[in-house]
Amino acid sequence: MNKELLNAIKEQGTSTGEKGWPVAAKDRIAFAACKDCELKDEQVSLTFLWTMRDVVIPKLEKQNLALASNFYTPAGIPVMVRNMLANPQIRYMIMLGNEYACSSPNNQGLQQLTSANALRSFFSKGINPERKVQGFESAVYFDKNIPAEMIQKAAQSVKLVDLNSEMPQASLEEKISKANELLRSLPKKEPFLEKPLTFAFEQMSESLPFEGGPLLVRGKSIPEAWIEIMNAIFTYGKKNLMNASTDRWIKEINNMVCVIEDSQNLDLSLNPFIIPLTLEKIQAYQQEILSPELPAGKAYTYGNKLRAYHHPSAKEIKSMLSNPALQNFEFGKGDFILENIKFNGDAAEINQVQDMVETLKRDPYSKAVVAMTWHPAEELLRKHKSSPCLVLVQALVQDEKLNLTVFFRSHDMVQGWPENAYGMAAVQNEIASALSIPCGLLSIVSGSAQIYNNYYAQVEQMLRQYRKPRNDFKDEKGNFTVELSGGEILASLLHPQDGSVLRMWSGKTAKEVYLQLSNDVRVDGSHAIYLGTELQKAELALKKGLCFEQDKELKF
Repeated sequence: MNKELLNAIKEQGTSTGEKGWPVAAKDRIAFAACKDCELKDEQVSLTFLWTMRDVVIPKLEKQNLALASNFYTPAGIPVMVRNMLANPQIRYMIMLGNEYACSSPNNQGLQQLTSANALRSFFSKGINPERKVQGFESAVYFDKNIPAEMIQKAAQSVKLVDLNSEMPQASLEEKISKANELLRSLPKKEPFLEKPLTFAFEQMSESLPFEGGPLLVRGKSIPEAWIEIMNAIFTYGKKNLMNASTDRWIKEINNMVCVIEDSQNLDLSLNPFIIPLTLEKIQAYQQEILSPELPAGKAYTYGNKLRAYHHPSAKEIKSMLSNPALQNFEFGKGDFILENIKFNGDAAEINQVQDMVETLKRDPYSKAVVAMTWHPAEELLRKHKSSPCLVLVQALVQDEKLNLTVFFRSHDMVQGWPENAYGMAAVQNEIASALSIPCGLLSIVSGSAQIYNNYYAQVEQMLRQYRKPRNDFKDEKGNFTVELSGGEILASLLHPQDGSVLRMWSGKTAKEVYLQLSNDVRVDGSHAIYLGTELQKAELALKKGLCFEQDKELKF
């Protein structure tokens, strides 16, 4: 044991200002020898990917185990490298567990852009001259403070032991057993560096001033809406921490509201996502959210919460159903309620989505069509558990279309939001199809909408590439004409369908008219800027005695 190296590891600074190791993402690591017991010369790190930590950690032998953690996203590789460079005693990384959030076997293929495949690529090929991981160029960003040769050193010095590839048919239990065998038998190696290395973090760019609170964006499709979300948070997001005692700095909007007009559009010709989506990946996620099944090793899925919502007392449910007063309430007696409930011994499972459908069939304009994922007693009392980020879903028929509103308490808008949006679009389509009406608006409200600091560079690059200046001013709230009439500027609001005049404002100056407009109507920001230019042109024409035509240059 190299005591000098070990002391240096224990005395180095971490991303939270403390001393010790791990130096990054310490709050998100399930087991670390330095915090759970005395760090010695442990040489093995282990990831169980998307598998629930409670299923794995208690069964792992801790001797020779330096660190064990989930690995949800390819963006975690730079954090992993920082921790390996800060503890060069680590010479092995064992990988096992679910490779993706959903359980579809179609998503286990090597072609998928999963964290597991990113790790395989990194440890087999390192980084290219552009400091990128092959196949994950937009998903993994190493900040400029980490020298490229040190990144390569970590990739070449730590051996990936890929139990998922070596034991493709084995159960999780068998893989854990094999991991414990490896922890006892892997050959000891010398540290790959003489001393631990730590590096400063790049500073986040400052946001523009913002009063805080909700921001609203709209998009025709999910990709279009996501680009606007990224721009809104990157531009106005407040600097905040994800938790106390964490290094997870974020840009955050409190209540990001996104409205998607055509949620069923699966065209991916526009694919701006940091981790590009495929139709197969979307469909696999939709299959899970449309299924009540709970895969082994997972605490929950949204599909399971919505379609097999657990109620601890079958007796209480049966008592409610047999109560004449409750049976006669609203809909009258019928077996439709029982059809949405499955009794499992002393407990019951409620299919909330089917209940939403049945409620709307009986009352299409009901305002009580709500499903939830939280079990209040559990979520409010067990703070150490990760409560579902999706909290509530509401269906509403308006203009004879099925609108769906979804609330997420906390939202990774870079990686989580796109798949969540496509998943909820599938639920919206399921309900609408059962009612034989088209889908309307999909509105997603994110209580805490976050961009993590390890995504800032990728998001900035994406916005430069995909967000272009608008050249149209389609705005359902405002179809305006501007003209000169009777020695005044006349602005008229027209109906978007039949062109009839709904309201008029007039004045001698652009300011006189725009003050009236701003007091009476709400228009899109870019549309408001356009109106300002037309009003100013009209005022100039009025003063100079020139001919004014909307959208045309003045001729002096």
